[in-house]
Amino acid sequence: VFAMTKTAKHRSVQSTNDSCVISKHSMTCRGYETDDFLHYFVSKPARRSPLINRGYYVRAKCVSRLLLKYCSFLGKQSCQILSIGAGFDTTFFRLKSAGVLPAQCRYFEIDLALVVAKKTEVINGSSELSELVGSPVEPGIWTDYCILNQDLCDLAGLEASLSNAKFLFSVPTLLLSECVLSYVDTKYSDKLVAWTARKFQDVMFVVYEQIRPYDAFGIVMLRHFATLGSPLKSLTDYPDPDALKERYRSLGYDSCECITMREFFDQLDPKESLRVRSLEPFDEFEELHEKCNHYVVSLARKGDVFHAFEPGFASQTASEKIKVSTEHQASWTRCDVDASLRRFGHASVTTHNGKLLIAGGFAENGGKHHRSFAPVLVDLVDFRSELLDVDLEGRQHFAMTCLDDSNILLNGGRSSPLKAFQDDVFLTRTSEDHYVASNVAYNSAAPTPRWRHTLCSLRQDDGTLRVVLFGGRTVGVGALGDCHILDVSTMEWVEVGHGNDAPTPRHSHAVVGRDGVEMVLTCGLSAEEKALNSVHCFNVRTSTWVRLPLSGLLPRYGHTAHLINARILVLIGGIGGDPGTPSGIAVVDIRALTCREVALPAQDPHRPFMTFGHTSVLTKDCAGRRIVVIVGGGGNCFSFGTHFNRQVALLDVEDCIV
Repeated sequence: VFAMTKTAKHRSVQSTNDSCVISKHSMTCRGYETDDFLHYFVSKPARRSPLINRGYYVRAKCVSRLLLKYCSFLGKQSCQILSIGAGFDTTFFRLKSAGVLPAQCRYFEIDLALVVAKKTEVINGSSELSELVGSPVEPGIWTDYCILNQDLCDLAGLEASLSNAKFLFSVPTLLLSECVLSYVDTKYSDKLVAWTARKFQDVMFVVYEQIRPYDAFGIVMLRHFATLGSPLKSLTDYPDPDALKERYRSLGYDSCECITMREFFDQLDPKESLRVRSLEPFDEFEELHEKCNHYVVSLARKGDVFHAFEPGFASQTASEKIKVSTEHQASWTRCDVDASLRRFGHASVTTHNGKLLIAGGFAENGGKHHRSFAPVLVDLVDFRSELLDVDLEGRQHFAMTCLDDSNILLNGGRSSPLKAFQDDVFLTRTSEDHYVASNVAYNSAAPTPRWRHTLCSLRQDDGTLRVVLFGGRTVGVGALGDCHILDVSTMEWVEVGHGNDAPTPRHSHAVVGRDGVEMVLTCGLSAEEKALNSVHCFNVRTSTWVRLPLSGLLPRYGHTAHLINARILVLIGGIGGDPGTPSGIAVVDIRALTCREVALPAQDPHRPFMTFGHTSVLTKDCAGRRIVVIVGGGGNCFSFGTHFNRQVALLDVEDCIV
């Protein structure tokens, strides 16, 4: 294997710029942000997925807010903006045309030769852009705008190029770097940061970059950029916000604050958040929140001028975070499984003979990824799977529950965020491991078709069987809060009235049955896309809710839940509402009303295992110890590719509950 040449490395980084500008253009075309200049730099527009659009929106919104506040803060003062590795960014043109760029502010950009040449060509070929940059001084330099070809590793050359362009190190300056420093060897990027702190009297450095390389999503992200030939070189040296803060302080800045894109997204004005949610159908919450958890904006400051600058956001302090126990880190065993179990957004139930029936979801088959039904029976001892001969249209995020030894009820699900399934299905066992499908005929009006909801079967001592349905989401409704009870003997649904302690509308929550008369509902995601940490108990006899006043439970959604004994409930995985604290295992004592958070084991960098989009089952191992088997899981990891867990995880819950 030959080392990549410098030119080849530059072309690899350039390719990320090309992809980025197409994604930004797609985002603006869908109405997330306004940019009248991106089209000049996109030769072949492409429509990106809603996940990509939202991800780029959060980035653009955060950086734009800081730039606008900078312009407003300095007003009529002489100032500068220096964008490092600007690519085809159009910030200058947007600020200038909107009249918000201070009159005495000069705008500079630095990038690779290929980018500079192309951007200069586009500017010279457009009367609109040429008018905004001012009068030409020399190639790449105009009276109001300057774009320079410079290698960031050559600081002497960088300083000389800037000085030649009449850049002033003595005036207040904002430095901007979006996904640039992470591609540079740490020794060079550290020297660059230290140089900026040394050369400028008053400077503010705004950096957007990746973080958290060691969890499953981070591993997939690292692998993606390495495959592209543009590895993230400084990420392991500065893996999290705390490390980044220390980086800038130790290299000469007075202070540094960081905010993850998840934190920023959660702090959006409610009207703006509602506007964004209404732009296009969306149902990839886990993947969006994971992406936002893995990107951060750092704001480093030096000098008296910027001490009073207000960024307009607040990052969470250490004192506000719920601590996750690492003293009793969970342990698991991982086992390879065949391709039939590589899926997410599926459902599973334990059958009469102790096997696990898994169906639906988004699956991998023969190297292709698609929505599937493809039910399989899985032996929980050796994890061999047997494909069942049941052919139904693929569906995701449906609910499934066993009614008795022979009948399984499938309710809801979707084929897309614009289409909820209208018909429920019975899977009926006709022989030991053979099932047939039939449509369910109810004797009353059924609940609104939905997905990301729950079903819970409750069989009382007298044999009466009822199924409780709660929440979810449907076309045009962000989250549902209705509750319905199905009397299986009559096949009639009855909606339950709302009480004071009833859960707020939510989806992607988890439920467990208790003593045949009670359903325990945990957490979920609200209509405003905020992770919840409430726990509610529903009594099927009285149709009443009670909210448990728990302490110590992290918000989460997309998790699974199991009742270990009469008082201990465990929640497995999901996506947390606390940025930087991955959802591990919550051990809930529903009598003492306390919760202890336990971290999941460290990830294998060669075989990352995601604990969202999964299902799980409580069982015992060959030694009689209680274990939770986590099956499936993964997601469409932003632009980094689709990940399917290729193993099942056998989680030892005995160690967690001591």
